[in-house]
Amino acid sequence: MRSRSLLLALAGLAIGCSGNIKPPYDPPAADVFVQHLRKVGDSAKTYVAVNNTMDYWLGKERIKTTMHVMGEKGAKVRFNGINPQTETTAADLACDGTNFSFQDFQHSCQLSGVCDRQAIAQLLRVSLEPDDFLLLAVGSTPVIPDPVGKVKWNGKNGTWEVDLVSSSSGEKQHLVLDGNDGDGGKWEVLESTVRDASGKVEWTLSNRNMKTVKAEDGVAFRLPGKSKFVQPQQKADLVVDWSERKINLPPQPADKYQVQQVQGFDVCGQKKPPAPAAGAPPPAP
Repeated sequence: MRSRSLLLALAGLAIGCSGNIKPPYDPPAADVFVQHLRKVGDSAKTYVAVNNTMDYWLGKERIKTTMHVMGEKGAKVRFNGINPQTETTAADLACDGTNFSFQDFQHSCQLSGVCDRQAIAQLLRVSLEPDDFLLLAVGSTPVIPDPVGKVKWNGKNGTWEVDLVSSSSGEKQHLVLDGNDGDGGKWEVLESTVRDASGKVEWTLSNRNMKTVKAEDGVAFRLPGKSKFVQPQQKADLVVDWSERKINLPPQPADKYQVQQVQGFDVCGQKKPPAPAAGAPPPAP
């Protein structure tokens, strides 16, 4: 009986009269959370993630495939999607920091251009800066520019909720961070939502199944086991079941972020010109 009474008494210390979990400490200022998120991002230089399962839109088709991904700061990223039926490459996208090249082997077409936030959209349809995808891979999140905001404690979920407003763009961001600092975790990003100045949702990110993984340089990261990134205005979403990830390996050779155009492939999204009628003269140059 004494043991049971002691357990009940201890539980009463952690839970208030209303049934809500009490905050473990006074709320930090909003910029403290922002600095923490930026520190996580700054600590990640490179990553390699293999055998991930990605569920996404490729054009008008819903694709679920194995995806190998690697990247490093400076807008360098490489996606290699595998066709689960044939174990062959279904799609390949490389961004070398300046230009990108994309091949869709299922439809025998390709694209190339400037490496910017639209480059990743050629494959995954979600529009993300290459360095922003690095943040997702290491459990962090992009943060709106010039943020100011406020913090509140959610006693029902045991989370910190941070509401930010950009003093320059007018964008708003809502962050939900895990308030349980145990098990090696601190302020894990559970949810992140950005709205434009008019209030429309630009994108949402949710993470689940967090675990601690040590980078090659000894830095500990809390990495999600599953992530979902949604862009409602583009009617696009990406669901990732993360598998093995290694952080801060030595940089890859430059050619790992380049793929050659395939001879004979069409340009994705462009129709072939109609074949000339029999006996018709060739088109003028």
